[in-house]
Amino acid sequence: MLCEGEEGWPHLQNVPIYTVGPATSRALNSIQQTPPLQIFGSDMGNGEALAHYMLPHYSQWYATESVKPAVLFLVGETRRDIIPKTLMNPSLASDQRVQVDELEVYGTGVMESFERNFESRLKVTQNESVRWVVVFSPTGCEAMLRALGMLDGETGKVSKAYLSSAGERRTFIATIGPTTRDYLKNEFGYEPDVCAETPSPDGVQEGILSFMRNQT
Repeated sequence: MLCEGEEGWPHLQNVPIYTVGPATSRALNSIQQTPPLQIFGSDMGNGEALAHYMLPHYSQWYATESVKPAVLFLVGETRRDIIPKTLMNPSLASDQRVQVDELEVYGTGVMESFERNFESRLKVTQNESVRWVVVFSPTGCEAMLRALGMLDGETGKVSKAYLSSAGERRTFIATIGPTTRDYLKNEFGYEPDVCAETPSPDGVQEGILSFMRNQT
């Protein structure tokens, strides 16, 4: 077995690595390797922008290859399909299309105590003039909506009564990215107030501040 730094270590410096968010990019950049990893796309902001960036970049990277290698797409249990759809779009020329192989590498679960703890926090903040709930993952969305009293018990969707009282709300919801936003829309019929353009805490803050400015 070879150790990192020894001759023959299988580096990935000739393989482009794409990431959509700054957190993942920072984690990858922390990997000590000589030559360093080739990381791209961290400033794209979302999967759709990254996919359109990848198409010409990947083709140029493997311009001398008669057949481009497939992209290994490491995913969680809940994800959007915009990247594989864009890269494998049948309308693309054969020398532009890229095969995408998905590999699920992580999943998430809801802590048993989450809904109870969230309800407790809602009681503490119930007299605030404005409060925000920021959602970082589709996991736990149902418990969150239930604790907020937004769900219709019969349909499992956000109730019409809640939607009709939108102008009277003091509690607003922001998501860190389009995956969670789309999950809320498709599963519960609810459009969150803010979806961060950049999937980061700063992106969430910018979205909330912009929303609040438009309310005045």
